Formats: sequence, structure tokens, C-alpha cells
Amino acid sequence: MGRRTALETAQLVRSGAATAIEMVEEALEAARRLDPVLHFLAELDADGARRAAQRVDPAGALAGVPFLVKARTPPESPILSRLTAAGAVPIGWSTRARPGAVSLTFGWNGQEYTRNPWDLTRSPGGSTAGGAAAVAAGVVPLATGGDSGGSLRIPASFCGIVGFKGTYGRIPRPGGRGLGELTTAGVIGADLDDVILATSLASGPHRLDPTALPRWPVPIFENPPTTLGADSWLVGSQRREWRVAYRSTLGACAADAGVDRVIRERLEECGVDVVDVPLELAPTDIAWPVLSALDNGRGVTAEEVQRARRVRDHNNTAMADVFTKVDALITPTTLTVAHGYDQHEQSIITGDPCWTFNVTGHPAVSVPAGLSTGLPVGAQVVTPHHADATALSLARLIQAPLPQPPIT
Repeated sequence: MGRRTALETAQLVRSGAATAIEMVEEALEAARRLDPVLHFLAELDADGARRAAQRVDPAGALAGVPFLVKARTPPESPILSRLTAAGAVPIGWSTRARPGAVSLTFGWNGQEYTRNPWDLTRSPGGSTAGGAAAVAAGVVPLATGGDSGGSLRIPASFCGIVGFKGTYGRIPRPGGRGLGELTTAGVIGADLDDVILATSLASGPHRLDPTALPRWPVPIFENPPTTLGADSWLVGSQRREWRVAYRSTLGACAADAGVDRVIRERLEECGVDVVDVPLELAPTDIAWPVLSALDNGRGVTAEEVQRARRVRDHNNTAMADVFTKVDALITPTTLTVAHGYDQHEQSIITGDPCWTFNVTGHPAVSVPAGLSTGLPVGAQVVTPHHADATALSLARLIQAPLPQPPIT
């Protein structure tokens, strides 16, 4: 498949220049060729993919677009039914972190750890590990996942692709609204416009999650890559003077100097006005474990819940104050570039800038900002609740073009 985007694939199918079956066969061949090297598959479903491709309506917004589903995703998930209704074709399930692992920034297929196509000694991140590796290697343009503490954004950063966690509730979930309100379903992709379109198609309330946010129409930016239809809306793409706050870290651990330098230089190249704004956040590690326990049916005390609530409220207020002065907060997505795939028994702290915004529910998108020591660096753009389009517009400006990884 190479670097053909989802939008380009669907256009080929809609125009009659290619069939959905041809697009799926390309992806299946790439999966068979690269999985023995990268170990991104939990299971390939070639026969099911071919049957689904035969049923594709060529007029669909994602007609014939192959994608991977994160392992253990419930089959009734709204994101799956809506992407397939738009013509996308799942070809199998991608790896995720091994159950009980010390660190979740790895993938495991039952025998081998998933590798990063930029460097086979490195992990692609996690927990959406296999999807990120496959997207970065050009097997599929899109993969599904969920983000409770950075599981979309961390692998996007490590693999030099796009990961978008919308405002909490942007995409409905099969279990409905969680008690802790941490996890947002979403997609990762090689192309920002693909991720935007897929998110829009998957958005809106569902019978399994009727409290999800209203449907999110595709925002149209300057020079859109294709006509996306009337069900779209224009964001302030004429704007040129972005004001942002930048923090190299939000916790006790500092970002690597190379990661910090890449993002600062990229912001300067893009002419973004970085202003100094006070920001004092309460520690995320007080709140996140409690909210995660609530989401997963584990017991917590009333005192722990109240303490977590105070952290969430304090940080939401602090962020609201920041956004009276700037359009966005930008951080490294991860404090380091991709770590070794064989460090899975170590407690690795790299995604600290991510989980803060699962607790608060802000929209956050990771896009590549450049390379450090030959590996991708992700920049995270965070904006006010419901201002997803603003985050994506700024991400569109600062994303840096990267070469293809060595393994494709």
C-alpha cells in the first residue's frame, strides 16, 4: 500500500479506478510480508476481509479503506460499526500490551513483542502498539484504539504518525460513559485528514452510549485535500497569529533535551508565538489510578474519589485560565523517543504529558514534529474542551513531514 492515504484509497474506489477487493488484497499482502518482522498482528482475518470488501458500497466515504482493530475491542463497538458502514474494511486485530505487564508501552502477539518500523530494537509504544506499527509501515492507513492514559498518542509519537484523543465522549463507547471518564475511543493514522474524517464518521450518540457528544462534522481547513461534502464546517483557517503556551514537561520527570529541542525549533520555524503563561497543575498520579479503578470496576474509597475529584476540578480550572491567554498548550507527547522493545519489565515513565488530559477530558492530538537521533518526536496540542477543531488546525500547521521509516 505504501503511503496512500485513506482519502486517496476511497477516491480510487469511488471513481472506479480500483475496487475495494484490490485495496484489501494490497493490505493483506503487506501484512503477510511485514508482520514476521514487526509482529503487529494479534490475528489476520483475510477471508473475513475479502467477504467484507465484496459488500462495500463504492460511494462510501471510506470505501475500500483497510484498517486494523485493536485486539480485545468488543465487536459491537460503535467505532467499528460506523467505520464499516462508511465502507472501511477491517483486515484483522492488532497487538496491544501484554496483560499484567509492568509497562503498557509495548505490544505482544503471544510470542513476540511488537517492533517499531523506525528501528527494530525499539518499541512502537502502546497500548495501541500493533496498529501504530502497521500504520507507520504503510500496511493500513488507519487503526482503531482507545486512550485512557495516552494509548493513542504515545504510539503515534513513537512511530511518527497522528494520534487524536477528542474531547471526552467524542466517539461513543460500547460500555457507555465510564464512571471515571478517562477513556476515549479513537483512531491513529499516517495522515491527519484521514484521522479527522474517521473521527467525524465515528462520532455522535449511539444506543450503547446515548450520552456521547453530538455528531462532530468534519472541519474544513485551507486547501482541503478533497471535497468532503456539505456536512462540514469551516474553522478559522485564515488565522495566522497563533498564541501558545509551551511546557516541556507537566510532571516531575523532564523531557529529553533532544525531544524538547525538536519541538521548540519546530514552533519557531512555523512562526508560532510562544508566550509565558503560569500553569500550576495538581499531580495527576493522585487522580488517575482512582478514576481508572472506577472505570474498571475496582473498589475505591469515598475519600479517594473526593481527592481525585479535587485534582480534576483544580486542573480544569487551571487550564481554563491558561486558555484565556493562549489558543493552545503544546507539550512533547512523550518525554523520550521510542525506548527498547525489550524493556517491558521496567517501569518506564515517558507518557506523563498525556494522562493529565485523560483526567481532565481535554482534546489532545499528537503529530510528528521532527526527528531526534533518527527517531520520531511527537508534539501534543491541547485546547479547551470541545475546541477539537482548534487543536487540529494548529496541529496541521506544526506537523513536520518525515521520511518513510526504514521498514515499509
